[in-house]
Amino acid sequence: MKRIVGTADFFGLNHYTSRVITHNNGGCVAGPEGVVFHSSQEKKLKSKKVGPLPPSTVPSSATDVWRKFTGQTTYEKKLYHYGTFPEDFSWGVSSSAYQIEGGWNADGKGPSVWDTFANAPGSGIPEGANGSTTCDSYNRFNEDLYMLRGLRVNSYRFSISWSRIFPNGRLSSLNQKAVDYYNNLINSLVAANISSMVTLYYYDLPNALQTELNGWENPEMIDVFNDYADFCFATFGDRVKFWITFQQPDTIAWLGYGTGQYPPRIRNPGTAPYQVAHNLIKAHATAYHTYDDKYRASQGGKVSIALNADWIEPVDVNNPREVYAADRAMQFQLGWFAHPIFKNGDYPDALKWQSRLPSFSEEEKKVLQWNWNIM
Repeated sequence: MKRIVGTADFFGLNHYTSRVITHNNGGCVAGPEGVVFHSSQEKKLKSKKVGPLPPSTVPSSATDVWRKFTGQTTYEKKLYHYGTFPEDFSWGVSSSAYQIEGGWNADGKGPSVWDTFANAPGSGIPEGANGSTTCDSYNRFNEDLYMLRGLRVNSYRFSISWSRIFPNGRLSSLNQKAVDYYNNLINSLVAANISSMVTLYYYDLPNALQTELNGWENPEMIDVFNDYADFCFATFGDRVKFWITFQQPDTIAWLGYGTGQYPPRIRNPGTAPYQVAHNLIKAHATAYHTYDDKYRASQGGKVSIALNADWIEPVDVNNPREVYAADRAMQFQLGWFAHPIFKNGDYPDALKWQSRLPSFSEEEKKVLQWNWNIM
């Protein structure tokens, strides 16, 4: 297997929220939608390489951050949001295919697991809402473009619907009308001088792959996803310079296969989330190296992953037990994915007592020890 460590060119952190840990447990809250990045980011991405870093320790150096911020008043914390952006900071907006496209079965599109879930009677979604039409961006993108231009944004992050391009998830089911749609979308953004940031996977797995392979529980998904990513790189990469492989893999693993709150609604918290996460990390790494090996030299783009996390603080920063609990909570949520991808190719030590956690073989670990790009 190709190396995992350093399989990101920029750090895509999404929905980063804050919570104080109480009774040694961390909560989870959803954050706002949106992506921002600096206009000079591309230059910064071409930074020096370093070797793999040592494993994280618990408690980590985050204690220094907690000592600085935990004791602040609410007013002092809010001051952080003012006067901290450079003058050339560039704001962008974002969306996802299922949330805005509609056209759930238009022009040969296949169903995703969200289509199957939301369109079924008794889905449990308030008022029986679904994404069959939503903002109807599939048919009304010109209006969306008009609003993007009106907002004067420099970037737009959107996701590609896997089941629109490949209705059954496989290359053999290519839907040319879907390719035409995304080509038109990207070309329109180029003409408006708006940079495209494309998310390849935003929860909407082709339903056929869930039925055929049991979705992300199956390691075969690594190669299937890579075929899809490879096609997108080859087809759109001449104009797209920022790629996100997965949106919030923690959410995919836990809500989709642990608690069952999200489709495919698998309720197996004991083992499934750990296997799903293992496969997602390998799928990300495989797609990253596909881009690195085949397209980076000619296209000059960047590839990363969008992680989500709560910012958890100890109740008492001077209480070692609280510091230890807060740090472990961060390791179990953010470190679960960030540690193997951004640090040293393996899970944080804090997770390894968990017997359900799949492990990388010693041979794989040796292969994982490669350099990586940092911002």
